[in-house]
Amino acid sequence: MSGPASRPAVGYDVLVVGYGPAGMVLSALLGRQGHRVAVIERYAGLYNLPRAATFDDDAMRLLQKLGIAGQVAVGTRVQRRYDWCNAEGETLIGNEFSDFGRSGWPEFNMMFQPVLERELDALCRRTPGVEILRGLVATDFRQTGHAVEVVARPADELGRVAAGAEDRAQSFTARFAVGCDGGNSALRSSLGIEIDDYGFQEPWLVCDFRLTREVDLPMALQYGDPGQPTSIISIGPHHHRFSFMLDEAVPSAEAVDPAQVWHRVKRWLTPEDAELIRVAPYTFRSTVAQDWKQGRFLLAGDAAHQMPPFLGQGMCSGFRDAHNLAWKLDLVLRGADDELLETYAAERSPHVRAITEKAVELGRIQTIRDKRAARLRDEELLRRRRVGPPSEGFRFPGYRAGFLAPAAPGDKARGQLFPQAWVAHPPGRRQRFDDVSGSGWLLVARDASAIAGRDDDLAAWRTVSGTFLVLGAPADSEPEAGTAIDDVDGAYHRWFDEHACAAVVVRPDWYVYGSAESADSLGSLLRACVSDLYRRPRAGTPQA
Repeated sequence: MSGPASRPAVGYDVLVVGYGPAGMVLSALLGRQGHRVAVIERYAGLYNLPRAATFDDDAMRLLQKLGIAGQVAVGTRVQRRYDWCNAEGETLIGNEFSDFGRSGWPEFNMMFQPVLERELDALCRRTPGVEILRGLVATDFRQTGHAVEVVARPADELGRVAAGAEDRAQSFTARFAVGCDGGNSALRSSLGIEIDDYGFQEPWLVCDFRLTREVDLPMALQYGDPGQPTSIISIGPHHHRFSFMLDEAVPSAEAVDPAQVWHRVKRWLTPEDAELIRVAPYTFRSTVAQDWKQGRFLLAGDAAHQMPPFLGQGMCSGFRDAHNLAWKLDLVLRGADDELLETYAAERSPHVRAITEKAVELGRIQTIRDKRAARLRDEELLRRRRVGPPSEGFRFPGYRAGFLAPAAPGDKARGQLFPQAWVAHPPGRRQRFDDVSGSGWLLVARDASAIAGRDDDLAAWRTVSGTFLVLGAPADSEPEAGTAIDDVDGAYHRWFDEHACAAVVVRPDWYVYGSAESADSLGSLLRACVSDLYRRPRAGTPQA
């Protein structure tokens, strides 16, 4: 640490370092839960250029929770296919996506990131308790047993520490700090946290265009030409991205020359079709931090992991980090043992590693440069398409360890994502499930018999602010006013059948704490959950 700061320390609940999508979501969630949050961001304004290009139905479900899904949807393009082709244009891998995924939104959404960031920024600015401190570079980090201190200095226009800023340092204190400060995280570096490198590190040239007229372009295509591996994707209704794998020998100045860019895209675009708005060399990386928490400092988003873009899961994974961490920080800030935060990495790290490994696998398929190896790849993948069933795509893993019920042989739902489908509540009013269920701890029973006679357990459940819903309970047997919902498409009854359960306890991030096969086992499940939560005084507190 350097010398004393120029202003008195300001106390917050959480300091968030970095104001990209993950930092914005985390700040908004914590602010909505009633906590004081300060965000330290080096740049004076929003980036206003695209970086991430896609997000999935899980991410849109989180934006729904934050109340901005409708606004964001206006600036996205729903994509139903994502193909991998060889140099001859033959489809090697074909992926199809639903308009209504397990989280209740289209599974594959192409976006122009500035639209998303503007909505998230507006949300944070109108959320009480969230303070955004722009133009400051977080440079020094230390912690005591009960607090953290972050020292920040004024930034120049490039986001670096401004000349002569040493005597203008500001000190901020909080109970916790979360580094959402990107792949070159200053917080991660200061803590000395090592990263695991999966070995995929390839230079690419990312070229973004604003379309000025209608053009017939591939919407989502990986073009596995060994002479020039290329990625072509829509990034929202009016923008398109072309990415080209580079030879290391190509100088950066030559690669970013606009004339060279137009030469690369001439097969698809001309200057009459579009405006070149961004061109940047970018190295696709595959790294995961070995530690996601050190004392009262935590990492999220790109500070904790970077993955190649072939699954479109970089930003989505950062959203999941923020969602997972927000409800756990909320509990700890309200009195839970800090040990709860140890479950953050126990859950998120294996999940991210599985996605990173799959993205690396796909990246290696895409980036083969040897023509003979590419021909063998083509022959094998074409053979699989001829003789095998259609690919189901990558299935995201659940959680196996963490803040979950004790593992039981009959609990097939534990650690899995609970779906969002259409329900009617009150009868005749069709809504997405989360708009009915709320955002806290939830018990869902497949019928009224599952909770019959469980008055004491339900009373205890309410003491930890747990709510409950019953599927299809007729009005005359409704256990409590407002709890019955109509499973209009039968999606939840099918899910309960598939997981062989009568009731399920769902966490605030929609992952299943545990499920019960019967009314009798439900009592044990509720008591276990209440026991885990009993030190967390949530009754009457704000919910995210």
